[in-house]
Amino acid sequence: MPSRLASSYPDLQHALDAIIPSKKMDVATRIVLWAASDAGLDPAEIMVTLSKLDPVLFDNLCSEMELQYFKLFELGDEMHRVFFCKARAYSASAWLAREAPGEAIYESIYATDSPVVIAEFL
Repeated sequence: MPSRLASSYPDLQHALDAIIPSKKMDVATRIVLWAASDAGLDPAEIMVTLSKLDPVLFDNLCSEMELQYFKLFELGDEMHRVFFCKARAYSASAWLAREAPGEAIYESIYATDSPVVIAEFL
């Protein structure tokens, strides 16, 4: 079964596949940190949490942001988008911690209002 990135963004998947395997995580890390910053998160805090090698930390943060997102969405509050982007950035970070660069990039696409920039990293 193809990855979510391959299914939704085959050009990005092909670009990722063309990268030397040892560099894929570096590229994915740059994308995740950029997307996190674009979503209003502190990339330095993301790096500190990544250094703990525990994706569950990001899963928990993602869940918190998703709860806020759903509450605000149900209330019709336009701020729901901010929490959606943060949730996706935390999810991207969790995938990065799991050493799944394609999934991290896929989630990063939804963490930003400027997904076309991601192609420039590849």
